Parts: sequence; C-alpha cells; structure tokens
Amino acid sequence: MKKLYSAILIGEILLIATLLIVGCQSPLKLQELDYTEDPVDIANPDRGAYRGRWQNISPDLVNETNSPYGITPEVDHRVPVDETSALYHGRQVPTVESDDIVETEFYNGVNQNDKPYIGGTGVSSLPGISFMSFDLCNFSSNAFLSASDAFAYNDDGLFTDPRTGKTRTGETRPLTPYALDYIRGLLQKVRDGEGVAFVKFSYDGNGFNYIEPHKYPHLDLREGLIHGPEPTYITENNPSAMCDIEVHEDKTWIEYHIWQLKPIFQEYEDIIMSVKTGMLGPWGEQHSSPEAQNADAYKKLLDAYLEAVPSSRPLITHAGGFLAWYNATYGTNYTFTNIDKMPAPPAGSPEGRFGFFNDSYAAGNWSDNGSLSEGNSMINNRYGNSEYDRYKVIKWFNKQNQVLQGEGGIGDNVFGNMPGAIIEAQQLRTTALNMRHGNYSRWNNFIYKEENVTKPVQFPANEEELQSGNFTGEIKTAVFDPVYDGKTGLEYFRDRMGYRLVLRESKISESVKPTGTLKFTGKIQNVGFGNIVNKKNVSLILKAKSGTDTFTTLTDIDARDWLTDNNGNSRADNTIAWRDIRVSADLSDLGTIPAGEYDIYLKINDPLEQSTNKRCIRFANKGNMWNAELGANLLGSTTIK
Repeated sequence: MKKLYSAILIGEILLIATLLIVGCQSPLKLQELDYTEDPVDIANPDRGAYRGRWQNISPDLVNETNSPYGITPEVDHRVPVDETSALYHGRQVPTVESDDIVETEFYNGVNQNDKPYIGGTGVSSLPGISFMSFDLCNFSSNAFLSASDAFAYNDDGLFTDPRTGKTRTGETRPLTPYALDYIRGLLQKVRDGEGVAFVKFSYDGNGFNYIEPHKYPHLDLREGLIHGPEPTYITENNPSAMCDIEVHEDKTWIEYHIWQLKPIFQEYEDIIMSVKTGMLGPWGEQHSSPEAQNADAYKKLLDAYLEAVPSSRPLITHAGGFLAWYNATYGTNYTFTNIDKMPAPPAGSPEGRFGFFNDSYAAGNWSDNGSLSEGNSMINNRYGNSEYDRYKVIKWFNKQNQVLQGEGGIGDNVFGNMPGAIIEAQQLRTTALNMRHGNYSRWNNFIYKEENVTKPVQFPANEEELQSGNFTGEIKTAVFDPVYDGKTGLEYFRDRMGYRLVLRESKISESVKPTGTLKFTGKIQNVGFGNIVNKKNVSLILKAKSGTDTFTTLTDIDARDWLTDNNGNSRADNTIAWRDIRVSADLSDLGTIPAGEYDIYLKINDPLEQSTNKRCIRFANKGNMWNAELGANLLGSTTIK
C-alpha cells in the first residue's frame, strides 16, 4: 500500500513539472511582415530570362568583313584547338564578360547593353542564366568552319579550297588540353559572376551545315542541309565513325568527346543549371541531320550524358529523342500516339532527369515549327503508329515536372497570343526563355487586366482546325492575379517563368533560451509556372540585431516540395496552394549564443555553392525582407534570454 502511494505521488509531481515546463514555453508569434507579392523582376537562379550572345548585324550589312558567318543573331563560343586556331576568319568574337549577364561587347564592336533587352520591346530583364553554348566545329571533319566554306563546298563539292589547299572543315580528333581549358575558363567566369550556366555543345554552333536560301538570294543555293556536322557517320572527309583512341575504341567520337567533358561537368556542377544534350544537327538542335534522325544515336548520346553529367543536374532534349532513349532503355514501344500515357518518372530515376527544349516556343502553329514534334518520323519508322498531337506532348511534359527551355517564336494565333500563351506556359511549366531570340512585342502589347486575362480561350482540336480557324477543342480560362493588374503580359510572363516564391505566413518563438528550441512555422506559395528542379539547401540563420554574431543551421526541408498550383492559380487567396514550412532548431547545437534580439532568416541555395551570398533564392515579397549580404530572406525576430 505504501509503495503504491509513493508511485502515485511521484507521478503527480512529474505531471505538474511537465505542465509547468510546457506552460513556460514561449508561444509562436505571428511576424509583422508584408506577405503580399511585389510584381518586380527578380534574377533567381535556374529560371527566367536569358540572352544568347548577339552579333547585332543587320541583313544589309552582311559581308565577309562585318559578318562572315551570316545574319544569325547569336554566336556560340567556338572552342579553339590551340593558341593559333583561326577564329571566325581570324576575328574572335570578344570573350564573355563576367557571365553574359552583366556586360557583353558584341562582334562588331558596338556595345548593345543599353538597348532594349527583351526582343522587340523596351522591357528590361535581369537574367540569372548565362547560355554557355560551345561550338566544337574544329573537332569534326564534317563541320564547316565558316559560312563561306559551306557556300564554296555547296558549289564545288570539295572539302578543301582548291586554291590554297586549306581545309574547309574541322578535323575529327580528341578535344585538346587547350580546348578543355578554354571551356573551363568561360565556366569560371560564370562562377565569378552572379548567375548559373545553361550549357550546350554542338559541332555547328552557327548552322553552317544548313543553308537557308531565302537568307542569301544572291547566291543561288540549293535548299537546306548540306550534310550533318557530326563526326559520327562516315563521309569521304570522315572515314571512321568510331573513336581510334586506345581503350576507347568502343565509343563513337561524340561519346568520346562527352567522356572528355565529364571532369568539367563535375568541376562546375555548382553553377550548371542544366545541360542541353545538343551535339546532333545544325546548331546542336537535334534536327536536319542523318544522325539526328537515327533512333540508335539517341540511346548512345543520352546514355553518355547521363554518365558524364552529375546526377544532380537535368538534361534537356526533345520529345522524339527522349522516346527513342526510353524505349531502347526499358524495352517499351511508346510513340507520339501514346506519349501522354507514359508514367510520371520515379524520383531519382534516369528518366526523371530529362527536360525539354522548344527552339520555336509559342510559334503559333500546331508543332511550333516542328520543335514539339521533333523526332516523330524517326519514332514512326522504328516503332510504327506515331501520330503527333500537341496536347499529348504537353500532358507528358507536365508529368515530367522538369526544365522547359525555349527560344521565342511567338506566333499570331491562339498558342502565341495571350491569354492562350499563359495557359500553355502553366501546362508546360515553362522555365527559361531566350529573350533575344524572337519578337515579344505581342506579349508586351497585351494589358494584364481581368477582362483580358479571363477571356475564355477555345483551342483547336487538331491541326486541321488550327488552319481552318474553326475551333471545337477544349475551352480554358486563365486565372487572373490582381497583383499584376495593369502590367503588361510580358512583365507577367517574365516574372512567372520557373518558380517564384512568396512568403504568406511566418510564426516564430517569441523568446527562447540559449539552450532551448527555436521554432518556426510558415506558409509559402509558389506562384510561378514551374517548380524548383535542382536540390537546394534550406538553412535557418540567426543574426544579432546589434553586433555581428550570426548562427546558421541546416534544415531538412526540400524546396522541391513547394509545388505550384497545377491549375495555374497563383492568387494569394488560393490558400490550398500554400505549402507548410516547419523548423525546430536546437540552439545548443549552434554553440554559445549570447542573449539578445535576433533576426531570423531563411537561406535557399545550391548545396555546392562556393560563395557566401551568390545564386541564393529571393522571395518575391514586398517590404525589406532581402538581406543581400547573407543571401537570405527575413522571417521575423526572436529574443534569446
């Protein structure tokens, strides 16, 4: 009886003690912050506008002096063999300044940095992406070195100049140490800057192997492709498709070059956003070449990139190339007819790494000038019954939940005009667009008003309806977000590409002991078209309001879980799309924390980031929440006592 009484008494004491402790625990306090979105341009990593390198040569000025390689507005970095390599008729396009994001000195010596940035408009942008395109034409015997070389070959069929004996093409060979260091040097400039690199390699960075007669009417050229620029098929100029380097004889030359690039991909993993698998066809756009129409080539190409590029980084290809690789890898028979039935990729799977490029984004026709349907004939020839449908491709890619990169086509119809273009961008999870490639004035002329945005859009059911103008397809309505009321459609689109994060609620422990547990709960809304694709570290920072004391703890939060609303509803009153954030930080793990007032910040950046405050994700909130020195967002404050 005595023992039982003692046990009850002890239990009561413990219960009372527990209640006292709980009762003394500081409550969570709602922080006095502005939880509304600020409709401004933010150069966050892995999303948004980017610009290709521009030569700014008008058609009437094209000649051997001003522009020996045509009127194309973009120039890839030609990778030299050695210090004596001829670069564009002895003239090098000036090297990139910082990361192609700050200031660029263009080919003809005229600095265009003060000109309207977004094509055809006066709308500015602060790009966080540097499009690092590398031209390997010096390393393929099938790749022309200039437009004039291609013109001459088209005329006489010779690979060498009959007068000088000088080659008109590159030479199939390994990438030299000088070439690899050149690539490293440019990627290092990206790292030294503020942005990330979107990387592409090709053997024809200026499309010399593809001559478009309408651009050169005075030359009486035959239509289209001269031949593919890749070193992986046999020509008189390139007698072997296979690498002849010892222990690498099982590789094609493309596979070997990618193998050579592997250490660079690993070395600069921290600043690489994604890698476009390129390599095939003019401009590395994976079309208009025999190799680009070879289903077997995509298995080799994409496997080589999967092995060479760190698994943390996405790979970009087109739908047909992905289907060819997927079927060969898993023994399936998917075509464009049933591409929408493909399952969503499991987390961490090879197929989950693939994103999509559209080199004629929103061109307005059924296939965006063939970009959405690229590879359909190849798939049909290999697997049969491959019938392209625009909406099936979009549905498939929505499930991929990956990077979509594009160059503007912006056609004058339902796909290119707003609000139809907004609806498709939400479905495609549009991540990044080249804002120099294409004319975006149509979006700039669209006033983002409720009556304009919410006007029902009827889409064509098929290509025939698109051409006839008699639409019977699905009727869709975009969701109006009053935050952008009165802005232009272009400004809205610029800011909503990829992810865009708005803090909607923040509660923090009002006070906490130096050895206690700091708690934070919050709500965040992703109002962008897409989601965070690359893994990020999410850290909680305590910064003394007086003094320099700063304490940081890494959380287990995965920012990739902050998914955008799949119906495109970015309104603040769409509370279903608010995502929970919860952190409990044991302060005893952070060392000795002096008593005092502390601001609490959330820092979001790449796990491999080498700087203190570069390439960190900034919230799109109004108010003074961003600490540029820390690269972190203010959540509120607490008292340590």
